[in-house]
Amino acid sequence: MTTPTPNRRSFLKFAGAGAGAVMLGGVNMTALAATTVAGKSKQQDIDILNYALLLEFLEEDFYLKFADKGALRGKLSDARVKTYADIIAAHESAHVTALQQTIVSLGGTAITKPKIDFTPLVGDGSKLDDKAFLALAATFEPIGVRAYLGQADKIQNGDVLTAAASILAVEANHASGVQELRRQLGHTPANLQTGIAPQPAGGETIVDTSKFNLDYSPTPTDFWKPLSMETVTMIVGPLLPK
Repeated sequence: MTTPTPNRRSFLKFAGAGAGAVMLGGVNMTALAATTVAGKSKQQDIDILNYALLLEFLEEDFYLKFADKGALRGKLSDARVKTYADIIAAHESAHVTALQQTIVSLGGTAITKPKIDFTPLVGDGSKLDDKAFLALAATFEPIGVRAYLGQADKIQNGDVLTAAASILAVEANHASGVQELRRQLGHTPANLQTGIAPQPAGGETIVDTSKFNLDYSPTPTDFWKPLSMETVTMIVGPLLPK
């Protein structure tokens, strides 16, 4: 198994909440956990969109740190890696804007960008380089794709579903592109066919990224399986200080 960065294990140690609603980056995760296929409604669509917006805020913030003029840009040296950081950062920013506009169009209130702390992932940044950046991206991207899949069947509004599907397609392209670049640079054989990337084979309940397998293929023949909101919460929780 590949270990992208020294502090990846702490990435999944979600500082769980006690009694009452679990709030994560402005999203009521307790309410979101109650969403169902049978209970489709406009409010449920708004809740799901805010959940997606939270994930896009995280991805946007991550890529912007490595994009042109980002605080961690100096950690990258390969021209292709820099280009990927720039392009994906722009995509994530567009996703944030699209989700915000869609939420408002439904009469909802979009969450504000929460405080995000990537220290659990990157530490002081001294060990970051092209390889570590791409490995982190290879961890983020399939999680985002599968998180969208986990909510798709609970959406009522056709326009919302179309918007989510269009973002999902771009995120899946990110996952494939990052993995292909990692393969070309010799960072991974990228030969694992799996439906639960980046989790290891048989590990659908595993949330410890030190056990993740980042050798998944950039051209999967297996259909990726949805990732539950609970699992996603465990993944991103440490990056959102309370």
